[in-house]
Amino acid sequence: MSSLSEKDIQARASAQSFAKGQGYYRNGYVSDVVRRGDVVTAVVEGSEYEPYQVQITLDETGVADANCTCPYDWGGDCKHIVAVLLTLVHQAEAVVEKPELETVLDGLTETQLRRVLLNLVAGRPELMAALEREVEWLQKRPAIATSAALSASAPGPSIAAVDEAAVRREISKDFRAAGQPHGRGYDYYDYDDDGTGVDLEEILRPHLDKVESLLADGQAEAAASLLVTIIDTYADGLNELDEWVYEESDYQFEEMTSELAEWLAEVLLSLELSPEEQEEWLAQIESWEGDVGEMELAVTAVTQGWDYPPLVAVLQGHITDKGAWEGEAPDYADQLAGARLRILERQGRFQEYIYLAEAEGETSLYVNMLARAGQVEQALAEARQLLTNAHEYLALAQVLAGQGEMAAALEIGESGLAVPEPARDEFGLRAGSDSGKGALAVWLRDQAEQAGRPSLALQAAKIAFQHSCRLADYQAVERLAGDDWSVVKLELLPTLVSRTYGGEAIDIFLYEGMLMEAMKKIDASSYLYFGGELTKVIAATQEKYPDWGIQKYRQLAERIMGGGKAKDYDTAVSYLRQARDIYLQHQRQDEWRAYLGGLLTTHQRKYKLVPMLREIR
Repeated sequence: MSSLSEKDIQARASAQSFAKGQGYYRNGYVSDVVRRGDVVTAVVEGSEYEPYQVQITLDETGVADANCTCPYDWGGDCKHIVAVLLTLVHQAEAVVEKPELETVLDGLTETQLRRVLLNLVAGRPELMAALEREVEWLQKRPAIATSAALSASAPGPSIAAVDEAAVRREISKDFRAAGQPHGRGYDYYDYDDDGTGVDLEEILRPHLDKVESLLADGQAEAAASLLVTIIDTYADGLNELDEWVYEESDYQFEEMTSELAEWLAEVLLSLELSPEEQEEWLAQIESWEGDVGEMELAVTAVTQGWDYPPLVAVLQGHITDKGAWEGEAPDYADQLAGARLRILERQGRFQEYIYLAEAEGETSLYVNMLARAGQVEQALAEARQLLTNAHEYLALAQVLAGQGEMAAALEIGESGLAVPEPARDEFGLRAGSDSGKGALAVWLRDQAEQAGRPSLALQAAKIAFQHSCRLADYQAVERLAGDDWSVVKLELLPTLVSRTYGGEAIDIFLYEGMLMEAMKKIDASSYLYFGGELTKVIAATQEKYPDWGIQKYRQLAERIMGGGKAKDYDTAVSYLRQARDIYLQHQRQDEWRAYLGGLLTTHQRKYKLVPMLREIR
């Protein structure tokens, strides 16, 4: 176990669990340690008559998953898991290597397998119950990729199978932790004005990412099987949550159900379903809806498929103002269109993609695919008519650049700079959502410079700076302006003075030696007053304007001492030490001693503070 160390084990457990686990390991409580492939099982003696069963899954980085039959659920690995992991690290010779279960069962006939299973559960009611649960779970799933022909026809390379049992365990464990603040070492809570909520993104995102990877590799059947596991376990988790947890996070559950429905729609549209399979899936979706909420998007995907007449017409280029719908489009129309477009893209059906994106009003996707399909002039013409913000112009410019159409990319990027954007508010921020013009300007600046278009690069650089007010963007304008910098600089500085929010201007003021402006910016903003910018400005100004820095540090310290915040006295003394150093730098020792003496008199009854003050005489 070279990839696992005692330090790694300690990081996975609380200090108490690690200490107890060390004791269990040293006392020889661990036995029957068996490794089958990446899975290690062991028996650990505990406080109960029956020993605890531990199962650990390993990967190239160390421990991928660890479970124990003990009831511990208070953060990190339990002491039994710790003891087994220590055995793996320090007593590798105690680990018995055995072949994986698939290897053991390989070659057995159906009759032999049946006999093994019956003998195994005989007289073992707990195993019989587990077997019944697995059978029930399998029977309620729709038929997915059961025929060899379907599996053989799946495009793309074969990839490693997904351990769906491990997925169920992990999601179930995380849902259990969601009912306990700081449970099992995870932070599944959003602490906000609305209270505490479950972080479904944290729980489900890794598994949904795997679904996406399977689809990208052409493994639609495997993606469907995994997604069924995810939704099943998600539904079970919701049913087991305490009511207060659900109420605090209801908006998240609605959003996640909507996203799961979209993934399900994409998966099912990627399969060739027979009428019987469609009925099975509709029954399954109806069953899920009773637990997780409405999934009408997925229902529509199954019932329409790819044979829905309005959709067929659109894919053939017959586009009307109704798009791909007979009547009024539902609220989830954009999600369904997105799923279909991703499938068409994966299948290389670019002209159909273009037709559907145009019909469904997905203008950015539409013009981007025109460019990717080599229809550059049409893409440019459509973009000028349809695109509404700089994000979209940047996306198209990047596509064009990727296609080797750099002249067109620069042209569309320059057009994007002219797109109107919201005015700034009182804090110098853009009202509403970010238009993306700053990101477009940075990209265009760099690309235009590389392409030998200095005038365009300078134009974009100035806009990039006006959006960010960052020193790096300021210096980029300086470099591109060359001999004209003294004139161009006068265009930029008013932007810094007018913005009353954020500390970006501080670095530029200090870069230009504009110390008075930097100090005024600090004085005008409480946000900057308590940020790291204050220390930065004091360091730059203490030689020329020592009294300003001394006053700031004294104010910060006196606010703490005067408020009686004993736990923060060390912070106050740190501020005073900084003030003292400025006094001494200017040979003003007498002033410092007089000021410190006054503090000792004022706070003489604060037994914790006085010794700390005396240390900085």
